[in-house]
Amino acid sequence: MFEKELGFIGLGKMGKTLLEGALKVLENRRIIIYDINKSVLEERSNELNIDQGISNSDVIRKAKYVIIAVLPQIIDNVLKEISSNLQEDQILISIAAGVSIDHIEKSIGKRIGIIRVMPNTPALVGEGATAISHNDKVNDTELNYIVDLFKAIGLVVQLDEKHLDAVTGLSGSGPAYIFIIIDALADGGVKMGLPREIAIKLAAQTVLGAAKMVIDTQLHPSILKDKVASPGGTTITAIHQLEESKIRAAMISAVEAATLKSRSMK
Repeated sequence: MFEKELGFIGLGKMGKTLLEGALKVLENRRIIIYDINKSVLEERSNELNIDQGISNSDVIRKAKYVIIAVLPQIIDNVLKEISSNLQEDQILISIAAGVSIDHIEKSIGKRIGIIRVMPNTPALVGEGATAISHNDKVNDTELNYIVDLFKAIGLVVQLDEKHLDAVTGLSGSGPAYIFIIIDALADGGVKMGLPREIAIKLAAQTVLGAAKMVIDTQLHPSILKDKVASPGGTTITAIHQLEESKIRAAMISAVEAATLKSRSMK
């Protein structure tokens, strides 16, 4: 039996976000945390009233589910440190981009349950998009446990691991694309006389509202676009300009480029 239900190794921005999401569905006494940065560890522990581990291995010894929230270039060192303490019925959850389940298995030298998750930065405001893949050592109960945890910070989808590079290119890098669009829309508003602060608010709210319409109505974006574009009106005129500027091709190429970059980093 494990003393704790859930452990965290790494408490940076994403680690903290996932921890705060976990606290929406778990009591703090069921969680243990560790970070190599002792000041960060103390701050998180005191702020959220959560028990600290004394090392990465200590978290492994005490928690059944362990989320490893460290950078890809660091994870091999962590896996090497914890490998001897891993137990057969434990579940490792990695958010390290580009680090495959097979790589993790080889690094720890054991066949245990491993789940890869690809969250994105809007998780910081509870609106993340997370993709989950797992090996065959994870049963349905364990998988549902992790899905419920990540639902606390937004949308969750389950995919074969081969699709995670495309997820990186779309939703992982995607917030940056949308920030550029918001900035550009605001620039357009400023060019036409709007105050910068108002233009940014209107642009951001427009993107937020449009996204919510896609999710809530479950209608194809092209159908919703057609509902806005009345014959001979301002919207269809603007759409024509966007098409001439090849905005669709630019977005497709951006996702493709980021996906290929993710694949090349293995």
